[in-house]
Amino acid sequence: MTPATDGSISSIDDVRKDRMAVGSVLALRPGIVLDVAVILAIAIASVLVLVRPIETQRRVVFGASDRSVGTGFHEAEFSVSEARPFRWTRAESMIRLPAQGLSDHILTLHLSAPSGIASATSHPVTVELNATPLTTLSVTPAPRIYRLLAPHSLIAPSGNAVALRTTTIQVPGDRRDLGVVAFAATFAAGDAPFWLAPVQVAAVTGVALLILLALRMIGIGVLRWIIVVLFALISLSMRHSDLRFAQRWEALVLTLGLAVVFASFILIIVWRNKRSSVQDDQSDDSIIGRRRAPDRPFFLLITGIATLGTVLLFAPFMPDPVHIVPGPLGDNLEYVWKLQWFADALVKRRSPVFVPHLFYPEGYELAYSELTPAHTLLGLPLTWLVGATLTYNLLLIISNILTALFTALLAHRLGAGRLGAFVASIGVGFCLWRYQHVLAHMPLFGTQWIVLALYGLEGFIRWRRAHDALLVGTGVSLAAWSSWYYGPTLWMVLALWLLMRLPWREIRTFLVSWPAALVAPLVTLALLAPYAQPTLQTLRGGDVRHDYASLLLLSAHPLDYVAPSRYHALWGGWAAQVAPETAGERLVAPGLALLALAGVGIWRWRRSKITWSLLCVGTVCFILSLGPELRIGEQTIPLPALLAYEHVPVLSSIRAWSRMAFYVQICITLLAALSLTGFPQWRRVWQIAGVIAVGGVLLESAHAAPWVWRTSTEPRPVDSWLATQPGSGATLQVPDLFSGPVEYYTLFSRRPSLTGYGTFVPDGIIGDVSSLRFFPSQRMLTVARRLGGEYILVRRDLMDRELPGWRERAVHYPELMRVYEDETMTVYRLLPLSATP
Repeated sequence: MTPATDGSISSIDDVRKDRMAVGSVLALRPGIVLDVAVILAIAIASVLVLVRPIETQRRVVFGASDRSVGTGFHEAEFSVSEARPFRWTRAESMIRLPAQGLSDHILTLHLSAPSGIASATSHPVTVELNATPLTTLSVTPAPRIYRLLAPHSLIAPSGNAVALRTTTIQVPGDRRDLGVVAFAATFAAGDAPFWLAPVQVAAVTGVALLILLALRMIGIGVLRWIIVVLFALISLSMRHSDLRFAQRWEALVLTLGLAVVFASFILIIVWRNKRSSVQDDQSDDSIIGRRRAPDRPFFLLITGIATLGTVLLFAPFMPDPVHIVPGPLGDNLEYVWKLQWFADALVKRRSPVFVPHLFYPEGYELAYSELTPAHTLLGLPLTWLVGATLTYNLLLIISNILTALFTALLAHRLGAGRLGAFVASIGVGFCLWRYQHVLAHMPLFGTQWIVLALYGLEGFIRWRRAHDALLVGTGVSLAAWSSWYYGPTLWMVLALWLLMRLPWREIRTFLVSWPAALVAPLVTLALLAPYAQPTLQTLRGGDVRHDYASLLLLSAHPLDYVAPSRYHALWGGWAAQVAPETAGERLVAPGLALLALAGVGIWRWRRSKITWSLLCVGTVCFILSLGPELRIGEQTIPLPALLAYEHVPVLSSIRAWSRMAFYVQICITLLAALSLTGFPQWRRVWQIAGVIAVGGVLLESAHAAPWVWRTSTEPRPVDSWLATQPGSGATLQVPDLFSGPVEYYTLFSRRPSLTGYGTFVPDGIIGDVSSLRFFPSQRMLTVARRLGGEYILVRRDLMDRELPGWRERAVHYPELMRVYEDETMTVYRLLPLSATP
């Protein structure tokens, strides 16, 4: 027997250890190389995007571009003698101006005192900056520009309140208390903040590195590079690349906060690794080993079937996918425009979040609407390569395929067989709810990310892997990137799913996996914080709740879930007559065949925890989809959505609660998939019944909306004509002031628009828009002139229905000159006052 101290054995062991060490280094090296390459690429991209001159001054024209920053002023007016807009101040008026840097600023005010008053030749005005007096001006009746020094010690990076305090007078015939006339204000930094861009580059690159290290330490493989790239994309495209200093400053502060969070997580992981034992890792590996391997050939088949079905379903709407998008003229063009706008803005190295040519002259924060970066940002390579229209159509097709595939994977993970997984892919990927929404609403394309999040959560519940937690965070983030509807509601669904599926008897072992569980919220934080920042800034302090009547209109009714589809290829016309009120957001019916299979699944697996989990989640979402109240006859029953509308900050901005029906669709479909478990072992008679039910699911997915529901993305003749006209005056289209086409056609007219389109409108715009609706009227023309409008586009067919007699009235306004007319549009030019006869 060889003694334990034999040198030959120890040398052999040393050689083996050396070989293992060398092998591990070689195995890690490609990963390290890619880590370094990704970080270097992010650093280079950050330099290219961020290192450029930014705005060093903010100019506000009172009566035109001051709607969101001025308070305490009288209504806007237009000076004929000065040919410019203005506002009268009150005893105390205030304007909020963002910082242009951290150095000294110059505050410029263009003011004049009331004229024709014998009691005084000048008017004293005390100017304060952030509650600190700067000086007292003697404002003369003749318009004059006053320049004041604002020391850097008084500058607040987030915003600066400039107050104008003065005595007031009353002019004969005017009952208002008038201070002075304010024409314009400018806030300019003395020195450009050259230091800002390098600090931003370091911050974005540093946080990307911290995220990469954190995910690597927790055991994430290839997906860590995807997460880091997504973080860099969303960070650089939101506020970091804004041309305004204040927005960049707040983005920098947020990024530094993320650096603290991920650095803390790394320290926690290092501390835990010192305490963990090899036995913990071995037990974890044994758990992972029990998972079901995916049936790759089958899922490739599912992908092929979903691709074929999607092409057949949407081919009638895409005879020319390069120039035509599905759906009637409306929201679809809004999102085609957003695809192109993101591509154009980022090529110019500016954030697409702010659109200077909409709601001119103030501009439009796109966060008032859906930014949907899951499409506009991730679709950039396609948009640059093949154009916005084809990208829109490709994103629709990809969404359908991925939704079907991910649902089949989720059904397989829950225990369904091949036939059940196939039914699941059809039941969700080709459901009526998705079909009617994808004809116009690009944000709702992202249903695949909802299913991915559920797939990851179910995997984490079973195996406690960081990889599955990462899928949860990625799914939630990309779902929110698709639509803000999905962000808060998906977290609610996931929480309920986890509560129902959690193995409470194994809660102690479950809690041991807390580092892996933290991956989901950390990834979500990294991907959603830069995206949420513009929205939270834009809607800060405002009421973002929709009108209560619109909530009722866009809520489902219990009978809608069993109503026949008005878009069905065979009985659509009959269904529209039987249930005429079931349209739009109320198209939520999953189909009778799917409901029947779900009922069988509930009965067959009534003792299964999965069944009760799906029932619970589906029931809660069903109740929420009914909106704030349920009306049965003369009785009104308040529902949980009413509580959310009145008291929950994020959920209060939801307008269409019927969209919760998609979660109901998922639960019903998964129950139907489970009903077919063990199908090959069934008796022949039950197999026949199952095949008939599956055939019913396929039949009910044969949708066919009217083929006329397709929209050309070609420029209109009027837009091509406008692009050739001299000057840069803004346009106004009546009567459809708020619509997607208003935004889209600015791509061709190359002119700003006095209006735009979005979920919410900018602060203070409602009054002006109300005046702009009534064409022609003197007030409407005055408002258009005050805002810099030059061309008024009249869509004759709609105007004839809404305001008949407009042609005869337009003749009586000499400042209107008809300059263009085609088959649908008439264009009037608003002449300067000096050119008016």
